[in-house]
Amino acid sequence: MKLSSGVVLAGVIVVVLAVFELWQYLDAKAYRETVNAQLMQLSARVDSIDETVQLARKELEQMEQSSLGGLIENANDALIQGWSAMMDTVEKELQRAKESLDKPAPKMDPNSAPSQGKQPSAGPDNAGAGVL
Repeated sequence: MKLSSGVVLAGVIVVVLAVFELWQYLDAKAYRETVNAQLMQLSARVDSIDETVQLARKELEQMEQSSLGGLIENANDALIQGWSAMMDTVEKELQRAKESLDKPAPKMDPNSAPSQGKQPSAGPDNAGAGVL
């Protein structure tokens, strides 16, 4: 009888341990499911907050551009770009003028120069006329 009560006692202990392990497994599973559900809710809230922040940044950017400071900054940028373009144009024109001044003037060939109102002599008849 001692042996059978020991076997029964061991069997009861094994059953109790198995039930305890099953209870721990189910409790851990329920905890994981709860944590996962909370994580999904938090993730959704973070996404919502991120969208709200992006929208607020866009509105802030629009407000900055439409504010007096933004308008002044935009006008200042346009003025600087116009001034730079004008300075570039002036610099190019000055460079072209310098290059044209640095080029030597074309030499004129006296034989190919057109006459400027003077008639060439007609020959030996006119040369020395009136001198005896």
